[in-house]
Amino acid sequence: MRSAAIVGVGAALVLELACAGPLIAALFTCTEGPGITIITDSPTQLSRCRPLNESPSPTGDELPHHPTPVPEPVPIPSNPIEPPLLVSPPTEHTVRPASISVPLERLGSLFVVTIQVNETRLARVILDTGASHTILSHAIARDLGLFSHPPVASVSMHTVGGSVQADMVQVDSIRIAGAEVRNSIAAIHDLPDAPPDIEGLLGLSVLRQFEVTLDTARNRLHLGLPQP
Repeated sequence: MRSAAIVGVGAALVLELACAGPLIAALFTCTEGPGITIITDSPTQLSRCRPLNESPSPTGDELPHHPTPVPEPVPIPSNPIEPPLLVSPPTEHTVRPASISVPLERLGSLFVVTIQVNETRLARVILDTGASHTILSHAIARDLGLFSHPPVASVSMHTVGGSVQADMVQVDSIRIAGAEVRNSIAAIHDLPDAPPDIEGLLGLSVLRQFEVTLDTARNRLHLGLPQP
């Protein structure tokens, strides 16, 4: 029987010959080089042959194919651990002091206290618990622009030289240490024969907002604050 040898390139030719049916018996497939496959019924004339109906076995040139393993998804726990909630510590309530102690400066028989007018201007004034009005100097009025608005009233000031008229103006803030009085009225007048650097007088128009205690032994002014 004459050998039938067919040389082909690729798998398409191998499949076509394999479907030839009973006309060809005991066929073998042989590999003779890269991309060269020979189908023959005389495998003794060739090398690296196997029956056509068998699956190819791995050789040095034909390495088995190992599929790349696919990593399995990491299971997510049904009840993941949640981070702890950050709880702010409780805020302490601010306790307002019952009173404020203010240091006094003694000049002879006078007590002098430092105040802050409209949150900016410091001034040394005489403490007078018997005076009905608070008095501020013309210098304070100029520095803070207290004359930029019309005066709210006029008052007679009795001095050694006689009676004088003084304008009354509204003052946004007068602060004595930690105590503050807002929207008060003060007379603008320069005190005659006042000690050096004294720029006014602190009277009841401000002090009546507090319970006033004067400690003459310790040169302290205690201002009782109204509690909310």
